[in-house]
Amino acid sequence: MKRFASIRFDAALAASDREAVLRSLVSGGAAATSWSDGGGRTYALVDLAGTAPLRALPGARVDEPPLAVLRVTPRSARGVAALERVLDGPGRPGGVVAVRREPGALVVEVAPRRTGLGTIAALVDAALEFEPGRTIEPLLPLDDETLAACAGALLGEPRLDAARLIETHLERFLAGGAE
Repeated sequence: MKRFASIRFDAALAASDREAVLRSLVSGGAAATSWSDGGGRTYALVDLAGTAPLRALPGARVDEPPLAVLRVTPRSARGVAALERVLDGPGRPGGVVAVRREPGALVVEVAPRRTGLGTIAALVDAALEFEPGRTIEPLLPLDDETLAACAGALLGEPRLDAARLIETHLERFLAGGAE
């Protein structure tokens, strides 16, 4: 079974810094599968080999299982403050690890096993009730389990599993005429 972790650096890493991190990961038997920047931070999704724990990386936060890192952009820039109150204020969901502001958006780090992404989407929509419309963009790939749980919550099908989610997408692809 594959294991993944997310890594957060509290600064935007230059290409040379990312290369140094990659060398360190490879020497420990791990590999970064995806990189992204948001909210002044750099994020990486890491494929962990075997059962060995990930080596400590100076200046980095490591989460296993990985965090979901989302950029939430309301249609109106005024919605950012409302989102910030709900996702980073008192009473925020327990699975929200951190929230960072960007121009016109928030970057939200979520432990999806503590607070489902469907719950985050519902809170975002409630906060934007008077100015609806938003985009929620994952900055790191989501695993099948997290994606299926989110889709199930949004579709009102709580028992939707990863196999059914993939099957549904594949049926649409094949119906469109795969080349």
